[in-house]
Amino acid sequence: MRVGLEGKDTHFYLQPTVSTRIKTQAVEVIRDARFHLTPVGSIFASKRPVFYWKEVGTWNFDLAAEWISYRWSGDPAPFLVSQDKPQQPTLLFQADDWSFQPGRYEGSLQLSRSENHSPVTKNFCLIISKKAVDEIRDGASRRDIFYWRNDMPKAMASSKYSGCYVREAEWRG
Repeated sequence: MRVGLEGKDTHFYLQPTVSTRIKTQAVEVIRDARFHLTPVGSIFASKRPVFYWKEVGTWNFDLAAEWISYRWSGDPAPFLVSQDKPQQPTLLFQADDWSFQPGRYEGSLQLSRSENHSPVTKNFCLIISKKAVDEIRDGASRRDIFYWRNDMPKAMASSKYSGCYVREAEWRG
């Protein structure tokens, strides 16, 4: 998961891996994607962001500069998933005129499938420190993009952060 600001708008870049778990010749159609983020705990009363699926893009890595950048590749559109071709699209969601406060957020990504199948939903938590909020805001003028992970060993060992997406910089000295 990657996060950035563009002006007063918050961008969430999610790159789920969508595949078929059973052997089948059928093709699944992902018709729509929805992203929700809810402040919890001490920030529960803060404004809840309203995200919409803005576009699909790709990541480009500049080896010399050791820098990743994002590039638009298409508007939101259904995509196909088959057993032999899992998909890993980069979905950009935007919340207009909203920015983070330090705290914990509960989130979900919901992928709507063809009419006779229920949506696939992935729930997660996100913890954003004051340090991370400042980092995001400081990078807004450059349109920097910051990433969060939920598999960092130090975070996984902590009952406070276990399973939540946390900024990797939080665990470095």
